[in-house]
Amino acid sequence: MWKLENSVSLLVNYKPSLPSAHQRRQKGYAVTTSYSNHPDPHLVASAEEVDPLEAIARRAAQQMIQAALEREVEEYLGRHRYEHTAAEAEFRGYRNGMGRERSITGGFGTVTVAVPRVCDTPPEQEPFTSQIIRPYQKRSRTVAELFPKLFVEGLATRDFEPALRELMGAQAALSPSTISRLNQKFKAEYEAWRHSSLSEHTFVYIWADGIHLKAGISTENAAILVVIGVDAAGTKHFLAIEEGYRESKESWLEVLRGLHARGMNQPALAVADGALGFWAALPQVWSQTKAQRCWFHKAANILDKLPQRERAEAAKRIRAIYLAPSRAEAERLARLLIGEWRAVHYQRAADCLSVDLVACLQFFDYPQEHWRHLRTTNPIESVFASIRLRTDAAKRLRTARSGVHLIFQLLQRYEKSWLRLSAPERLREVALPGALQAAAQKLGAAA
Repeated sequence: MWKLENSVSLLVNYKPSLPSAHQRRQKGYAVTTSYSNHPDPHLVASAEEVDPLEAIARRAAQQMIQAALEREVEEYLGRHRYEHTAAEAEFRGYRNGMGRERSITGGFGTVTVAVPRVCDTPPEQEPFTSQIIRPYQKRSRTVAELFPKLFVEGLATRDFEPALRELMGAQAALSPSTISRLNQKFKAEYEAWRHSSLSEHTFVYIWADGIHLKAGISTENAAILVVIGVDAAGTKHFLAIEEGYRESKESWLEVLRGLHARGMNQPALAVADGALGFWAALPQVWSQTKAQRCWFHKAANILDKLPQRERAEAAKRIRAIYLAPSRAEAERLARLLIGEWRAVHYQRAADCLSVDLVACLQFFDYPQEHWRHLRTTNPIESVFASIRLRTDAAKRLRTARSGVHLIFQLLQRYEKSWLRLSAPERLREVALPGALQAAAQKLGAAA
C-alpha cells in the first residue's frame, strides 16, 4: 500500500517557481532579482494568524493529508487521475468527487480535509473506504488517547477546552461531551480488570476502607469501597474498587463476594476502620480472617468525645498504647487510661477506648516488622490523599460510577510505585486460614 511518508517528500522537496531575471524585465518588474525568501504563498500564514510557524505547519499537514488521500484512491483504482485502464477486466470504479469537508484534529492542530469518493465499483469488489481517515472520524487516535491521560496527569475535564483550544485550533472537537465520551475507554478497562483472576496470588493481609467523594446530583457524597492486599512476596496489589451505599453490609458483601469469585484466598488479617458494614460482611465470606481495627480512626473517635483542652495529652497517651513493645504493655496502658477517664467522668471516651480493644491490638499476633503496616489503613489513606487532589479539582463528578472509572486509572498508575511490605520474608511465618498456608509458605520461600 502507498506509504504516507511519500507525501512528506513532496513537501520537503517542494520548490516554488520564481520568475527569472529575463522574465522580470519583460514583465516590467521593478527589480530583476528575487528579494522574497517566502515559500509557496499557500504555506504562508495570513496576517490574522497569531503564530505564523504554527500556521505553516498546519497547512503543510493539511497538504500532506490531502495528498495521502489522493494517492490512496489512486492505489485503490489502480490508475492515476485522468488515466484509463488498458483492459476492461482491470476496471475498479470511477472517481466521484469529494466528500464534505471535515475538520481533523491531531498533534499538528486542526485542519480541514475532504475525502475522495469512488463510485461504480464492480459488485464483487469491496467498496472504497479510506484507511487514513475513517467515516465520522474527527481526531487522530493519538489525540483520542491523550484526553483520558490528561485527567490522570492532573487536568480537570472542565479545563480541557481552555487549556487545549489554542493548541488544537478553534475548530477542534473539545466540548465537555466529547471528553466524556472519550472516558468510555476507562469503563472498558475497568470492567476487564474487575473480572480478572486473583488465583495466581496468595494474599496474607488486606486493608479495606470507604472513601467518600462528591458525585451525582445528590447533596450526599458517594461511598467508594476500596480493598488493597499484600501477597506472600510482600507486593501490594489494588484488589477492588466499587461504588457502595453508605458502606452498608450489603455493599461490602458484594465487594468481598466479588473477590472470592475471582479466586482470591482467605487472608490472615483484615484491617479496616470501625464501619459496621464491613465487619458484618467479612465473616459471611471469610469466616476465619482475623480483624484489626484502624488506630487512626479509633483515636479520632476517642478524641471527639473529650474536651478540647484534654485532646493533646490524650493523643499522646493513645499513641503510647499502640506503639507499646508488647501486647501486655499496651493492655496495661489502656486499662490505666480508661480508669483515669472514668474517674473524671469522661465516660464516653473511656467506653470508646474499651470497645473493640482486643481487635485494636490484634496486630501484636503478627511479625513485629509488620506492625507499623497493620495498625492503620494508611496504605489506602495515603494513596487517596493524592487522589482527592484530582477529584477535588473536578468539583463534583457526574456519577459515582464515572468516579470509580477515573479513580481506577489513578490507582493503576500509583500501584506501580508502591513499596513492598517490610521484611517480606517473614510473611511465610503468618498462618493462613485453611489449607492455603502451605502454598503461601512455599511461595514465600521461592521469593
